[in-house]
Amino acid sequence: MDNPYKRKKEPELNRQLILETAAQIGAGADWNQVTFQAIADLTGLSKGGIIHHFRNKEELLEELVKLSLLELTDWLSETKKSTNDELPAMAFLRFVVKKSNDLHYRRTMKVILKAALFNDKYKKMWQDSFEAHISGGNAEDLALNNLIIMLVTDGLWYADNLGFYNISEQKKHQIIDKLAQL
Repeated sequence: MDNPYKRKKEPELNRQLILETAAQIGAGADWNQVTFQAIADLTGLSKGGIIHHFRNKEELLEELVKLSLLELTDWLSETKKSTNDELPAMAFLRFVVKKSNDLHYRRTMKVILKAALFNDKYKKMWQDSFEAHISGGNAEDLALNNLIIMLVTDGLWYADNLGFYNISEQKKHQIIDKLAQL
């Protein structure tokens, strides 16, 4: 006999819901506020159900950072394909400006930024991803113009994700135009 009140098991959907909820909480607050109880309260899942997918918060954060970096590299690949920039950093700059008003992108970047700032393990994951997908190799080998563009891009990225300066889209495109002249 079927129990009509028993929840259907949807492990992949539940796992995705847990990750999205953790990202939502983590992007808007201190990572310490991301607790299994807070996730359970927002998702309707039990803490035991969450622990079934992630043994502890560290495992959850690591998976979230990995997925965020993968998402970032996918978005960046799309941008590289659609531009004819000679310098890899210009494609990255165009990508950062293009995505700066995308709320999902900003949430993803806040998770990566917070994790990398406060944990060397995640900082290393960011650096490895950067070298593999953005700089095209070792950051020390970047040409001066590419390095200048990367530093400007980093500044815009931090400003957008931390809410500094409130730079308009028009101003961002003026920056791209000036840097393209390098």
